Amino acid sequence: MKDALQTASHTLEGTVEFCKFSGKPCRPTGYRGPINEYSSEESDPTAAFNTVFTEHGLCYSFNQDGNLTMSRTGALYGLSLRLHVAQDDYFETQDVAGFKVLLHNSYEPPMIEEYGFALRPGSETYVRIRLQKYKDTPRPLGYCDPFLEQKFSTNYTISVCVMQYRAINMLKVCRCIAFYMDRPDIVLSGDKSFLKPKICNLKEERTCADKVLEQLALGTLVIDGKKVPDPDCPSPCVYTTYTYTVSQSEYPSSAVKDKVVEEVNKQKGTSMDEKDASSWTIERIRDNYLKVHIYFEELSTLEMERHPSYLISNLIGDVGGQLGLLLGMNICSLVQFTDYIVRFSFFKGFMKLVRLYKARKRQK
Repeated sequence: MKDALQTASHTLEGTVEFCKFSGKPCRPTGYRGPINEYSSEESDPTAAFNTVFTEHGLCYSFNQDGNLTMSRTGALYGLSLRLHVAQDDYFETQDVAGFKVLLHNSYEPPMIEEYGFALRPGSETYVRIRLQKYKDTPRPLGYCDPFLEQKFSTNYTISVCVMQYRAINMLKVCRCIAFYMDRPDIVLSGDKSFLKPKICNLKEERTCADKVLEQLALGTLVIDGKKVPDPDCPSPCVYTTYTYTVSQSEYPSSAVKDKVVEEVNKQKGTSMDEKDASSWTIERIRDNYLKVHIYFEELSTLEMERHPSYLISNLIGDVGGQLGLLLGMNICSLVQFTDYIVRFSFFKGFMKLVRLYKARKRQK
């Protein structure tokens, strides 16, 4: 299945035509040498990307190992790409054109269907991102589980939990899992992690796997006569997320359209004559090219911590305060009240004994 996708999908070389990171040409993944060895003309813009499979098929991931960092803010010092949409190679069943992008932690599985945003051709998109860090209180006072890392034997995230939940139920019904669920952080065989589940073929994907995912989304999946419950995927006690703001403008502008047409035709080795069917006109360029800049809005982290606002100690203090306000009660008066109760009980018991003694004496 994966081999077929790689054969049928757009190549990385034909998709990424320009790549800059932190104001310099993108370096190959894992490269540790001096950046001066790479120039814009000699560097390969695709070398910084890795292949990853998602529910949308074959995708490409930048900074998958998480080693690259940004030291300055602004579009000039983030990630800048020029992408080729290649609408001429689209199937007739595709009713939209462009790319879908997801910002996520390097240890998270990319769930583009749920959290991705779209880039349209003929546009230059600016994506301002901010890093947010959340801290939660463990159960029962909070919602997180501090032992999740031990249960999943990996960096626990809600995305990992949801994907594993889907894969487990798909394996029960279809006896196979979707191709993008074949990941090291998705463990389906318990202690026997060396056992690899079968990957669904195209027929099994269409006739079984897709139906299972649809029924899980609707909450109508039934296995062995029992309705499958919703996933129990609490948030981790500490996790980070990326929030973003997207803005767009037209690309290329009317002022530079002639220059861009000349550059693209020179790169493709085609004629600038509009009568030539292979010529890249401004309309064709706007239908097939886009630019995107992804950068940090500010080099600071917004930390949000959730903790109980009302504890038992607060309750005891409030009850004591109300008693003191309404009854005028304090420690001294409490001791005096206790002493009165004891004395009264003792006196009452003593008088009962006296009456009993006098009654017996009269009987004699």
